[in-house]
Amino acid sequence: MVITDTTTDQIEHGRDRILRVAAELFLTKGYAETSLRTIADAVEMRPASIYHHFDSKDALLTEILDIGMDAVTTAFDAVASETSNTGGRERLEAHVAGHLRALFANHAFTAAHVTVFPFVPADVREASVAQRDAYEAQWSSLLAELAPRLEPDALRLTRLALFGAMNSAVQWFDPSEGSIDELAKNIVSTLWHGLGSIASEGTN
Repeated sequence: MVITDTTTDQIEHGRDRILRVAAELFLTKGYAETSLRTIADAVEMRPASIYHHFDSKDALLTEILDIGMDAVTTAFDAVASETSNTGGRERLEAHVAGHLRALFANHAFTAAHVTVFPFVPADVREASVAQRDAYEAQWSSLLAELAPRLEPDALRLTRLALFGAMNSAVQWFDPSEGSIDELAKNIVSTLWHGLGSIASEGTN
């Protein structure tokens, strides 16, 4: 299908708007309950116009999930480059704060991994799982550095518990009413009392 009277800038703007609005609708209404017609109405387009940008609703959701993962992965990499010479607890606090900032700065895209992903179609799950696994592996490596005596099963449970604490914040924490840095310190403080006894020497 050829677009004859729309500039590249307008196409990109329209595409970005579709992504943003769709992410909000998937988050608030649910994936199954949000049709392409619902999205088209919200962005004031004809439903057929959505197909100028996305092949299907599944393709649209896949890109939304990718954007969310890109945000938290970029945050992790940035923190890693800034904290390589800091103590273990400080490193963990910085990474937790980085994850939380990315979570709230890109709320509809990142929160989709918390509230929408468990209910996505199999093809969307398969398209997203590699990126999610890679991000989880970064955290596993970080925790293994901080507490090298952790057995693999304990390491996995620690990572899951940490992710649960961080990601659930999208459902109850309001960054306009509290400090993300303080939230990160509280999360790490709770976790660190468990890790402290087995953390390697020199990470405190």
